[in-house]
Amino acid sequence: MSSDWIFFPTFFGTLSFVVWVVANSWQRRQQTRLIVELNNRVLERLGSAQDFSDFLRSDGGDRLMKVLTAERGLTAPRDRILIAVQSGVVFVAVGLGLVFFTWRTSVVDREAFRLISVVVLSLGLGLLLSSAASYWVARTLGLFEASVSQGEARTAAR
Repeated sequence: MSSDWIFFPTFFGTLSFVVWVVANSWQRRQQTRLIVELNNRVLERLGSAQDFSDFLRSDGGDRLMKVLTAERGLTAPRDRILIAVQSGVVFVAVGLGLVFFTWRTSVVDREAFRLISVVVLSLGLGLLLSSAASYWVARTLGLFEASVSQGEARTAAR
């Protein structure tokens, strides 16, 4: 009975992770395929190397190449720190829920639930501490101002 409490959440968690990885890789593959097709069409329209060079020097060509070569993930420090904070809060909430569940119910294998709750709670607190340290380092290095000025420059270019 106690092994079912551990097996099923682990099994479904692993299965969910595998589905997420497959879906994410399929989406990236599709995006890469579309970018390659667009690049091929642009190269077909441009007859010579001189035409291509002139196109790249223009404002439109520069913007197009920046869009095509940019990674589509969240790359700003602010975005990564926010994701770490969100994950940390979720892990802390799940860990506290497991502690409360273990404390309030008479589970057969109480030690296993205590161990799982401590691990999940530690992950959450670690993520929160890590995001606080990342925020402090990014603010000290001035990375937030750099990302804001880049965003303003992109808005002004439009």
